[in-house]
Amino acid sequence: MVNVQPFRGLRYDPEVVGDWGAVLGPPYDIVDAAQRASLKESSPYQIAHIETASGDDIRAAARTLQDWRSSGAIVQDDAPSYYLHEHHFGDGQVRRAIFGAVELGPWGDGVMAHERTMPGPKATRTALRSIVGADVSPLMAFVPDVNGALAELIDIAVQLPLLCEGTDPTGDSHTLRRIDGANTVLRIGDAFANDTIYMADGHHRYESALASIDERPGSRRVLMGIACANDPALVVGATHRVVHVDAPASLVAQLGRNFRVSEVDADDLPARLADGSSSLGLVTSQGCWLLEPSAAAAAAMPDDVPDAWHSLAPAVLQHVILEPILHIDAEVLAGGQAVTYTHHFDEVLAAVDDGSASCGFVLPAPTLQDVIDTADAGSFMPQKSTYFVPKLPTGLVLHPLD
Repeated sequence: MVNVQPFRGLRYDPEVVGDWGAVLGPPYDIVDAAQRASLKESSPYQIAHIETASGDDIRAAARTLQDWRSSGAIVQDDAPSYYLHEHHFGDGQVRRAIFGAVELGPWGDGVMAHERTMPGPKATRTALRSIVGADVSPLMAFVPDVNGALAELIDIAVQLPLLCEGTDPTGDSHTLRRIDGANTVLRIGDAFANDTIYMADGHHRYESALASIDERPGSRRVLMGIACANDPALVVGATHRVVHVDAPASLVAQLGRNFRVSEVDADDLPARLADGSSSLGLVTSQGCWLLEPSAAAAAAMPDDVPDAWHSLAPAVLQHVILEPILHIDAEVLAGGQAVTYTHHFDEVLAAVDDGSASCGFVLPAPTLQDVIDTADAGSFMPQKSTYFVPKLPTGLVLHPLD
């Protein structure tokens, strides 16, 4: 059973901070140093002042949040509430998510994981949460909502008055509504209690929250924005691999042992990779190829690889191509020099064209069902398998631990 509770959210007061959208920001893990500096310079109330803090800066971030609360830049709602967020992006797409405080517990106890975590990021996020005393950056998740109960409640909540609206620094626009009607709050809690939560983005932050449970009542719950799996704007993007080690001249010929290899025009390659497929695209200076796994590819997978991985393109790439042919094993991959990642096909082409990469592999996007199946099997996807786009912004509403 999943326990998702309403909470007394901390949120910006536009009357004090000005442009509400301008003080929102991306989560910490997709912000580089230049972006971090630019965001902080844009407003004294930019959420990056807290969200991107690390090391000795964390205590300063805690003081900043307290100053914002004291000055009225951030206010706390009187009644426990859920919050409805609408994220407008792309060509008219609108993703809706309910923000609630989810009871923390081990993976598999109502909240399902699909990727492994690394200790470095968790240490910083644990310290930030403990010292700042709030969940600043929301975790992103989804529920199957097979009976449509949550989707129906979201349709009702869309009619509620707006709390805030604005456009963030990336150009996406957002709205926020508070849901505090007793009947609707009860029904939302029941809808979640009868469902399962699957993490989309935020595995490190979930485990960091588990590590920072203390005597504060709110510390036993963590802030999540939860969408319905049938929301057409819940998009999983692809993550492509750019290879910087030398590739053998016989690479295409060697791939023919385990794949059906077809040369294709560069413009056609992304469209040939259906979502959820185990096929891959290859880009070299000589051209582009579609790689469709044969029975030999399945046979080449190591015996200790989980069954759920056999149809996942990142796993096929790692175990049938990168390790045996390009000698890029998990240790080399973790070094971060042999392979880099991009979500943009044109960046793969550019890297091969300018010689900074020997080749690139174009991957299809996994499906939500891939995520569900992997999590239900108690397994994990290979690194950089999923990329839910766009990310939930930080600063929409904060969950206090006190």
